[in-house]
Amino acid sequence: MSISIQLQLELKERLGALTGLFGGSLPIDEAVLDEGIKSASAQRYGSSSWSFTAKIDALDAEDRPYVAGELGSAQLKGEYTGMAALHQAAPDLVPRPIAWGNLKTMNAPPSFFILVEFKEFSPGLPDPVKLGARLAAMHRNTACPHAGFGFHIQTYDGARVQDVTLQEKWTPFFSRLLAEAYRQDVEANGVWPELEVVYNRVQSHLIPRLIGVLEEDGRSVTPVLIHGDLWDGNICNDTETGDPWIFDCATYYAHNEMELGIWRAERHQLKAEVYRQEYLRNYEASEPKDEWEDRILLYSAKTNFMFSVCFPGGAPSRKVVFNDMLHLIQKYVPWEEDSEVQSQLSQL
Repeated sequence: MSISIQLQLELKERLGALTGLFGGSLPIDEAVLDEGIKSASAQRYGSSSWSFTAKIDALDAEDRPYVAGELGSAQLKGEYTGMAALHQAAPDLVPRPIAWGNLKTMNAPPSFFILVEFKEFSPGLPDPVKLGARLAAMHRNTACPHAGFGFHIQTYDGARVQDVTLQEKWTPFFSRLLAEAYRQDVEANGVWPELEVVYNRVQSHLIPRLIGVLEEDGRSVTPVLIHGDLWDGNICNDTETGDPWIFDCATYYAHNEMELGIWRAERHQLKAEVYRQEYLRNYEASEPKDEWEDRILLYSAKTNFMFSVCFPGGAPSRKVVFNDMLHLIQKYVPWEEDSEVQSQLSQL
């Protein structure tokens, strides 16, 4: 299930080679064309860490422009399937995915494409009011008590696999999701003994206390379909209307509040409290409400571990995860005051 660090580096090298090979104008692989297209040309457009992106100026029977990219079969299959489900629920927030598949001309090594309805974007952060309302509406429209948590095919956080194996309850699903993110962090960065101690406490005590309470005393968590990687680089504004559009998803069914965990990451511009508050105006916090901010903080550990994987040995997000987890442990499930662990961690 995992994608090795070496494979991720090789993917980046291949993308660098493509960037050097092609200038502004690009050839269009015959797999991307279909009988309904009248004419087409392609230009480099946008950027991506894990793919090669281009705008295809093409006209179909409805005079609709297309945009396309990239490399990676399993990743693109997951992205296409996830975007299709999100678009069905929120066509005013998620561009329509059109197709994905194998390139026919550029096939050594095997390469793949995804075709998505083109939107002209303007720079700048999204309007908090519009984003909060539309994201909450998407979550409500995909709420499914019987769906379970996870996704029916593998989806990826960028080029990094995430454990989306279907699970009936949210608490064990989140535990496993976080475990896979931590496993990849250790693979990339090695064991940090103090983090290992804190992480084990999170799994054994904090998750049952802070997340498990959502499913106790008659309460339950309804699965909703989330984007899964909703940082400011995956949200843009429509040039004509100013409305937000979201893309480049890492979809799975989750507790709706999981979507906002990435907004707690200090490196992201959507960390501003106004974005979380506008969402809350449209989708009420789960009980216990007074623990909402702490749940979001714990949910942010997944994205911070994933970011740490991308930059072995140099990402500050690993230290952020450690500090956040330690703070939550001390608040909810502290070690005994005279314990050896408590003594050692208090000296850090």
